[in-house]
Amino acid sequence: MALLRATMARPWILIAVALSLGLVATVLNLSGHRTTGRILILASPLDDHGKDLGPGMETLLSDCLEVLAGATVTHASSLPSPADLDRLPPDTRLLRFAGSRSGDQLTLTLEWSTVDRVRSGKAWSVETLDREPPLEAMRHMVQHWPLPVRFHQLETLLPASSQNFWLLLQSLSVRNDQSAAAQLEATQRLVETEPACAIAWTVLGDHLYRSLWVDPTKAGIGLNSRTHRAFQKAAGLVPGYPRATFLWSMMLTDTGNQGVALEALKDAVRLRPDTPDLYLGIAYASRTAGLLEGARRALARRSKLLGPLAAPSSWFAETTYLYLGNLEAFGQELARAGSLRQDASIHFYNGYFALLHGQDKQALDFMSAGSDPGMNPPHFRTLCRVYRAYLEGRPQDGLVELREMDEIRGKLHIPDGEWTFKEAEAYAVLGDADRGVDCATRAFVQGFSCAAWYENSPFLAKVRTHPRWPTLRRNIRERQAVLEGSFPPSAFEP
Repeated sequence: MALLRATMARPWILIAVALSLGLVATVLNLSGHRTTGRILILASPLDDHGKDLGPGMETLLSDCLEVLAGATVTHASSLPSPADLDRLPPDTRLLRFAGSRSGDQLTLTLEWSTVDRVRSGKAWSVETLDREPPLEAMRHMVQHWPLPVRFHQLETLLPASSQNFWLLLQSLSVRNDQSAAAQLEATQRLVETEPACAIAWTVLGDHLYRSLWVDPTKAGIGLNSRTHRAFQKAAGLVPGYPRATFLWSMMLTDTGNQGVALEALKDAVRLRPDTPDLYLGIAYASRTAGLLEGARRALARRSKLLGPLAAPSSWFAETTYLYLGNLEAFGQELARAGSLRQDASIHFYNGYFALLHGQDKQALDFMSAGSDPGMNPPHFRTLCRVYRAYLEGRPQDGLVELREMDEIRGKLHIPDGEWTFKEAEAYAVLGDADRGVDCATRAFVQGFSCAAWYENSPFLAKVRTHPRWPTLRRNIRERQAVLEGSFPPSAFEP
């Protein structure tokens, strides 16, 4: 399913949890006992002190922690409540930062603590640098943070030029598709002046990927695209770079290249086995390829890494459990995602879930809410209107809406097979089996080959009585079998 774009700006304070893989805490000596080796980052509201750094610095620090320390990193909006602190391991590390810009110089303060020290009311350990060249400041911080450095790749992550550092932070702050498309020329110039900067190449790949949903001609599609080459360059400079590999795998999956995505993820997991987003990427590529046991294990691994405060993905509704037939788990995931956001995708899936249980009245309420003109993403809003028309007894109106959306997406040449499958289901529900089998076949060509859901989705029932169904079913099963042989669940075990 196409990514659900996060548009909220990251705040200035980061709270990081580090469980350091049995290594003694160094430099700041935050605890006198052995810790495991993971980092969880949580964020609190924006403060004036962070106005020059903002969400870009949060992402940059997250990348440094994942790449250099092999950390497990996640984010939240504030310091955990006392009750939540009690649920975390006492050696969980907390990090918050503040900083500002003076010319091209960086003033940066990092404050470190642990759950145990916060609960005891002890002071945070503080490291401050005043008006230093950004690369020098970051080098000093890495040398003095209380984490072992496993990979010495800081210079490959960051720009050499102080001026370009600030351009990079600005680019990292982009949080929506339209802004990413508008920023493309500036991001391209950044990689041309900083060709050895892996984060810059990742930002370019991210902006190209986001622009795919606005103007695909700027980014191109699939393995011959600028997007693919940008992520490939980032991963070449920093092998196993988690954020680059995750975004790369998402783009590859969206464009029907699950095998390439899973190969990149497999290589990255070998180097960075404690990065939650890599397992989210594995789950997405696996579920759309029909490798449901691999997807299930990846989600379980992600949940274990994130621990008791694990939040659902902000990228998409997790349909792995749906395809597995575990409606209880799917419903729980929807409820958790709905507690974080209420957009057209959540309303659609809640309506879809109600229909699976034969609850037409509840389904109509959800589809009506998702049809509101202010709801995003637009394609889910339209799909809500299609199902609303069906539930209100207006199937022809629904078909008109669905065909218009299908035509627009066809002209954009966005090959998102999982989404196209949703169109096939809608056609079948509205009684157009011919269009339904056309869409289901196109979904397969675009890479969606989850045999279990093709065969079990109640919404696709009319397609399964179509004369072309046996051939389509055989092709789906054959492709799934090939991928199962290449990527057994054990391929992604740490």
